[in-house]
Amino acid sequence: MRNLFFASGLALTAMTGSAFAQEACSKYVVERGDSLREIALRAFGSTDFRLIYNANKDAIGKDPNIIRLGMTLEIPCRDTSAGQTSAATTEAEKMAREMSAGLIAEAEARAIAAITEAQKASAEAVAAANAQAAVAIEAARAEGAALIRKAAQPGTSAVDERQILLITGGNYAPFTDEDLPNRGLYTKLVETAFLRAAPEQAYKIQFVNDWNSHLDLLMPTLAFDGTFPWSRPNCEEAEALSENDRARCETYNFSNPFYEVVDTYFAKNGSGYEVAMSHADFAGATFCRPEGWSLTHMDAVGLYEPAITLVRPIDPDACFDAVANGTVDIVAIEAHLAVEAISRLGYQDEIIENPNLAAIKGLNVMTHVNNPDGEAVLEILNRGLEIMQQSGEWRDIVSTALRHQMDNS
Repeated sequence: MRNLFFASGLALTAMTGSAFAQEACSKYVVERGDSLREIALRAFGSTDFRLIYNANKDAIGKDPNIIRLGMTLEIPCRDTSAGQTSAATTEAEKMAREMSAGLIAEAEARAIAAITEAQKASAEAVAAANAQAAVAIEAARAEGAALIRKAAQPGTSAVDERQILLITGGNYAPFTDEDLPNRGLYTKLVETAFLRAAPEQAYKIQFVNDWNSHLDLLMPTLAFDGTFPWSRPNCEEAEALSENDRARCETYNFSNPFYEVVDTYFAKNGSGYEVAMSHADFAGATFCRPEGWSLTHMDAVGLYEPAITLVRPIDPDACFDAVANGTVDIVAIEAHLAVEAISRLGYQDEIIENPNLAAIKGLNVMTHVNNPDGEAVLEILNRGLEIMQQSGEWRDIVSTALRHQMDNS
């Protein structure tokens, strides 16, 4: 696993180096501090990295959030049909972003120099230098975020005087759980987005582990302003969606995705489903997909009843038990969650992934269409996400959480 690159807060590549001038229709060698989001932003002016991931899927593997230092990526030509365009920015915003990147790079350079010098002394000196570096880089990011906020929307104030209430649930490692560091990777990303885009805005994140209650009761009654993390169906092609996904499109507004996961299929070794090359090969099979999880990626490829039989337990573990005892054929689930569950349940040699039919899915914050402050909440979160992506802070939060997950799996 040493070959996998997990970004560091001292990466020194947020907006600097040769990668800054990355172009489409070219090859690119991954440098320290890179992520697919940042490479896509430099090549296409958008953090939508799916073009790059799809062109390099075999080399990258099933997790687009992890790329290896030194690997060569094919950067496809710009797909104008997909609507990828650079975000319009004012000269003031561009200058603020450049100044922000400079502040962070200078803080990182000073930190690296201090840590390198401390290594000549003692372990205690290194620990102290690391602690001072974390404080200095945090201060630089806060100052840079303030510059960007003022340039983009001078005079912007909080949504109102009240506290914004968000809801999430547990048992969804590494994203959300009260027992995880920072209550999960996704929770940390949302909290940091508020901090960077609207530090004056009061908010609270509450955990309710009955995920279905979020959409069935708590959000429709406007008891909460937002819920996360949920996937956004392909609302632009509503006729191809299930009734539940069409209702989600009509009832909720969505933030930009804070994270992407790979949805894929797991089946019993030797069943034939684990080597299927086409979704048509799944016709007639019995699928297990946990209750409350979107069926968008299945609906889009014709995997809906009566072409298949669908079982929907509350607990994802029940799906793997059902495959093991032969009551269902296939589990449709996120790859990272499946790997952890299969290992924990002892099905490593019995249940395996189909590597041929995976799909990327974004995880978003949702607000109800009837919430008068919903769009303002999403605007804050999207602005904070953009600041984190530009500064490299998004990458640091993700890498820290993934490292913890690997160390404790």
